[in-house]
Formats: sequence, structure tokens, C-alpha cells
Amino acid sequence: MIYGKRIYLRAWEPSDVAFFYRWFNDPEIGANLGNAYPAWSMADEQRILDNPREHAQRYSIVLKDGDRLIGNCDLHGIDLKNRSAEVGIVIGDKDYWDKGYGREAIGLLLQIGFDGLGLERIGLWHVDMNERGHRCYLAAGFVVEGRMRRASYIQGQHHDNVLMSVLADEYRARKHTRGA
Repeated sequence: MIYGKRIYLRAWEPSDVAFFYRWFNDPEIGANLGNAYPAWSMADEQRILDNPREHAQRYSIVLKDGDRLIGNCDLHGIDLKNRSAEVGIVIGDKDYWDKGYGREAIGLLLQIGFDGLGLERIGLWHVDMNERGHRCYLAAGFVVEGRMRRASYIQGQHHDNVLMSVLADEYRARKHTRGA
């Protein structure tokens, strides 16, 4: 387990599947993740849980106070030759939106990626309508690299995908500045 100030990251557990199923079938959450009409089955969620090779660095986001599961995150597309990966995150429990938990979880993923795996670059993309996510990524140190114009079609509208990344030296400079 990896501990932050208010949360910790732990491996996915079978009991998490019911939460993931509910979150990923929520149209608001799905739209922010680029999925216009979510239709995940419990079997879909269970297959993802049962395939550890595809998602070796995946975590549940849990509150320290009360051990409440509020989201999940991962490092995926890990390329050890080029020392890069992508992050994914969802705060599925809407009661915990806009409270900094996503930024804290992203910070722990960056620590795992840069300090633990020795990565050079960690990237992500998000749909332009996900303003909450965009603010979170900027606050965590990500920089906008560009846009894939009209790359996503969600509920009758085209949206750009925003490409972002943080590099190891940027992460370390930020960590040094914050005294972490």
C-alpha cells in the first residue's frame, strides 16, 4: 500500500468490482472518461480485475479515515524501454469530487512511476469537457502538450482530446520546491 496524507492506494480487491460497475455505468462519469453511453457488465469488470498482466500498476483509492473506497487509478501502457507510461484515474464517489483527492492520488502515481519505476515521462489524455480533471492534472504538475481535435464523439457532440504529460525532472523540481 502507498500512503498519502488523506488517502492510500491499494491493490484492487474482488469486493471493489461492484463499486467500479456502478461508477463506470454512471453517464456523467462515463462522459468525462470519453465513453458516451456506458454499458459495462459485472462480467466486464471482473475480467479486468482478473487480468493482472494488462494492468500491473492499478490501485483502489481509499480514504484513510474510515477505509472508504472512493475511486481507482492506474499506470498503464508502461514502456520500460522508453521509460514512459500513462495514468488513468476516476473518483467514482461523487461526494468526494472537488476536494483534492484526485490530485493526491495522481501525486502518489507520479511517485510510483518516477521514484519507483524510474520513468522519464508520464502522460495522459482527457476529453476537453472534463474541466474538473483538467484542473486536477494541472495542479499535479502536468503540462498541456497538444490537442487531438474532435477526436471524441460524446452524446451528439465532437470534443477534443487534450494531451498532457509531466517529465521526471519537472516532477523532481516540484517535489524539491514543495519539500516533499
